[in-house]
Amino acid sequence: KHMKRSALAYRYFKDHPTPATPAMILGNHTHRMILEPDTVGDFALWGEVEGQNVRRGKVWDAFQAECALSQKQVITKEERTAMVGISTAVRKSSLAMRFLDGFRSEVTMVWRDKQFNRDCKGRLDKTGIISGVPFIADLKTARDCSKFSFGNAAYRLGYHIQLAMYREGFRVLTGEETEVYEIAVENKPPYELTVYSIPDEVLAKGQEDYEFLMRKLCECEATNNWPPAEESITDLSLPSY
Repeated sequence: KHMKRSALAYRYFKDHPTPATPAMILGNHTHRMILEPDTVGDFALWGEVEGQNVRRGKVWDAFQAECALSQKQVITKEERTAMVGISTAVRKSSLAMRFLDGFRSEVTMVWRDKQFNRDCKGRLDKTGIISGVPFIADLKTARDCSKFSFGNAAYRLGYHIQLAMYREGFRVLTGEETEVYEIAVENKPPYELTVYSIPDEVLAKGQEDYEFLMRKLCECEATNNWPPAEESITDLSLPSY
């Protein structure tokens, strides 16, 4: 996904992994609350007792140190409220639960991409079989899960590439084609939710983009040259809207 920005960005973030942000931590715990509810106890709640007002100062430093020793991640009361709200919205949705209830969660796949002679890895949120047809279901939190907004975000963040890779990995490992779904749930009240079926043309575009970026990566590795997105003077253009 960093290669979508540029080879320079890919190389930088490969050498300098991004620390987990509060949003990433919240998303991780929310996933676990929905997909693996038995594993959600290993976080520490900040703001529950007197004196825990702001995330700075001696009280905060001591709290962080204690959590580091116990290997617990910190969340706030507001973040816990959001986790519960998102999880409740998902479990109330019969459309979402059709793909979540009773199927395998967090399934790791490792496969060999013969075209590029590389090992690949993916982690499926959910996978199973409905009416004899295999499926993959991915769960994403979003600011806006409406069709236009989420479609733009999905393209910008490379979700179509990720899902195309997952489908290809599933095919390589099982010899079967699979249907692909995205469950998008908003991270603010009232926690709107939409279940998207990912059509073949979207997955084909994801596969096309994946192969383009993989070829670019192979070229950069072969030459040890990691150029930025633009290497010449470029005209400024305004968005179509």
